[in-house]
Amino acid sequence: MRYLVVAAIAIGALTASVGACDTTELFHECPLSDSIVAACEAESTTTELTCVVADHPLCEEKICAAWRNSDPFCTQACSVNGDCPEGSTCETYLDLAFCVPAEIVSPTIAQ
Repeated sequence: MRYLVVAAIAIGALTASVGACDTTELFHECPLSDSIVAACEAESTTTELTCVVADHPLCEEKICAAWRNSDPFCTQACSVNGDCPEGSTCETYLDLAFCVPAEIVSPTIAQ
């Protein structure tokens, strides 16, 4: 009986940590190589760099993005704002739509 209780506690802790991981992994920093940044700069039609890597090894959802000169961050695909966590919006660049934190989209509004 004692082992069953310990196993239940361990499983509960593991479940809680996995659930917590999902929310903290989104929007953490992910590095972009110089060659990727150069390719993005070549595609850009504005002076503000936006770059999206669809298969980044350090991002749980595999998407790493830099939005209008922001530092690159891990994100997830979306179709509408409701697909994104609270405090972020679904933005589109080229043919890719992904969640962007509100403070990056509109820094003056978010503050």
